[in-house]
Amino acid sequence: MRTVLLSKSDELYLEKCAQEHSFTYGIIVGHQADVCKSIVVHLARNSEEDADLEDLTDVRLTIRDINSQALASQWLSASKMCPGSFDVIGIFIASVRPDVANERSEEFKNAKKVFSDVYDLLLKSNNSFGVYTTDLAQTDFIFLSYSLADKTLLCKNYTYGNGGTFSSMDYRFVEKPFEWIQFECNYDLEDVIPIVDTTRRINIEEQFQNIISTIRKYLIASEVFLQNELVDDAMDLQTYIKKKKLKDDKLKTNSTTSAGSAANTPVSATASTLHLLSAIDSSNGGVIRANIIMPVKCQVNNPIDIKVREFSGTLRMSGMIFSRIYCNPRNSMADVKRYLRDDVLRSLITRIQVYCDGLTDPHISNEAVYISEPPRRVFFAIPSDGGNTSSNSVQFSEYLFRGEAPTVVVSQAKQVLDVELDPETIYLDAEGLPDDVNFNSTSTDTEVEDSLRLTSTMPKRELSRSLYMVGIAVALLVLLASMALHYAMSG
Repeated sequence: MRTVLLSKSDELYLEKCAQEHSFTYGIIVGHQADVCKSIVVHLARNSEEDADLEDLTDVRLTIRDINSQALASQWLSASKMCPGSFDVIGIFIASVRPDVANERSEEFKNAKKVFSDVYDLLLKSNNSFGVYTTDLAQTDFIFLSYSLADKTLLCKNYTYGNGGTFSSMDYRFVEKPFEWIQFECNYDLEDVIPIVDTTRRINIEEQFQNIISTIRKYLIASEVFLQNELVDDAMDLQTYIKKKKLKDDKLKTNSTTSAGSAANTPVSATASTLHLLSAIDSSNGGVIRANIIMPVKCQVNNPIDIKVREFSGTLRMSGMIFSRIYCNPRNSMADVKRYLRDDVLRSLITRIQVYCDGLTDPHISNEAVYISEPPRRVFFAIPSDGGNTSSNSVQFSEYLFRGEAPTVVVSQAKQVLDVELDPETIYLDAEGLPDDVNFNSTSTDTEVEDSLRLTSTMPKRELSRSLYMVGIAVALLVLLASMALHYAMSG
């Protein structure tokens, strides 16, 4: 049976929501620890209808009154903020009434329809839903319903398809805080994609979709190295950390022994250097660095599919995506690698969606040079127990355009995730702004090329002098002819 783990702070949050609002609902952000166990990372109440209900008193809301559109909108927005190892895994309800936690009640029967409506809206409103991952999209979700009347929690597993079905699911509150292992990665984008559209006006959004499809294909074929080592996918994260610690301890012992000996051999110097590098890694807060190695492009495609084609233009991607994810020690190394790939892909899709939402006209001429600057990624920590952020807090992300203030992140975090943030605690330096010199050099090269083209089409200097003399001679002949004609008519 599938099990979901909750912290004591989650129970307090459900109780608080029921006390303050009588009936409320929201999303569950979670992490898949293994095949049968999920961890609740964060609960976020939906607040889109607060303004409509603030003047009403004694309003008795039920599951039937849940706004599926508002819930689906919050679901999508939160999915863009989550790191690749987290996702929206379900819906929760908190109420003062006891029947919401009774699966035999009429109230509970409406929960299945709410899930089905929300998922249908997700599929309709987001064409790339299910492409956020390099794996198969999830179809199993969690439904939590909390009753303040008798302080009970109902937990069910919802499976989408054929109208949706509920099945039994176990839950457990955990006293200790969950342990997270942090991974970081820099993914460099430096690629050129041809534009095969032959129309005169090109749709930018469609071309961006081609970028997503191409990068997704590359990520699926890529390999992930951890600490510059290739790790077996079948190994779990806990075993990897233990083996790495034993290896570092052994390296430390060998380094100490070599340093105490009189003869300083090249081997001992190498061991000392490796130990120094290991110490630097451990001093970085226990963060494990990862590298995504791309395959050679010609190996991704079948050689028989390689063709010579004409195209109308090119799309050049240049930049860097910073990835930061959090994994549970029970995760396999295959899961860790997949989460890193998913985080890069999710970040790329989110940037493109945010950028395209601000376009007034997605069409441009195929003769134009179009430069796009998508928003950069910034990070903020989710407050832990007591409302304070600590070094063990997990971090979500938001995206800011050039010139936007961190207060945009504060308002989004409150609206989507129901958390209060201090603008000073937002991490803005994970990704830098693009250098304007690159754009200036591009425009300068274009201007030089145009001037060279203009110069090459100008006539030669000798040809200009000859034309000038011929023009003067023709003018003199016309003048003499007119004078002769004048005297002839006068005489």
